[in-house]
Amino acid sequence: MPYIEGANRKQINFFPYTLDDYVSEDNPVRVIDAYVDSLNLEELGFEVFSAQDAGQKPYRREDLLKLYIYCYLNRIRSSRAMEAEATRNTEVMWLIGRITPDHGTLSAFMKNNKKAIKQLFKEFTLMLKGFGLIDGNLIAIDGTKIKANNAKGKHYNENIIKKKIEYYESKIEEYISDFLNTTEDKTLKQTMTEKIQSYNARIEQLNTLKKDLKEQGKKQVCLTDPDAKSMKNNGKFEVCFNMQTVVDSKHKLFVGFEVVNDVNDQSQLSNMVDKAKQVFKEEEISVVADTGYFNMLKY
Repeated sequence: MPYIEGANRKQINFFPYTLDDYVSEDNPVRVIDAYVDSLNLEELGFEVFSAQDAGQKPYRREDLLKLYIYCYLNRIRSSRAMEAEATRNTEVMWLIGRITPDHGTLSAFMKNNKKAIKQLFKEFTLMLKGFGLIDGNLIAIDGTKIKANNAKGKHYNENIIKKKIEYYESKIEEYISDFLNTTEDKTLKQTMTEKIQSYNARIEQLNTLKKDLKEQGKKQVCLTDPDAKSMKNNGKFEVCFNMQTVVDSKHKLFVGFEVVNDVNDQSQLSNMVDKAKQVFKEEEISVVADTGYFNMLKY
């Protein structure tokens, strides 16, 4: 045969008897399993359910956390994609005992345990310090822009609102002019009337938005991601968040992070040094950052 051929789908095979046979001894998934099993999730602040509660039995919090860690390490962030992984990925089946939580359960787990997961990150960083994998002798601070879910068309500032209102007003004038010149076609007149009403409603919405911006003292707003802002990213303006990170030089491991909506890094130096000091306490550390940072340190 000139080609490599796959197995016959109808051929009877003797598969390994246990899930454990599918996962090698040095597979990183075993590290996730051992690490989560070593944690006291209730002490970390996770919402843990009593086995005596009435109603449908919940999934163990440990299993859901293992699934999240595995998927995030493999760049899988969607709860629906995680749901799919639980039904087709043998490593995930081994890790969580072949349970199949739906996307609603997974989404609620993250929503209800945000503070606990943040605390878990801190505890993990302290564990790295205890193992000697980070030492704080030299740390680097930098920021990167992360695109928000907000579509560009859902971002508004005073200039955008002004241009859109001017556009809608010009369209209304056009329709009114056409309407006055159309005397016989009733269907066309009805269509024009609806268009004019639609544009007037949009102008009213934009004026309300403009008023809200003024009252709140804001210069811009994103309707889908209210905390996001338009920032310069890779030479063009996009709706983003500003991801600040602190990295230890020893093994290039993260020490701290913060997601902010400042359009530049200027005021984040002191804030990120504080994050590093939470890990290294009274130890003396050296910090490097680029010229995008410019604010006084308290130390």
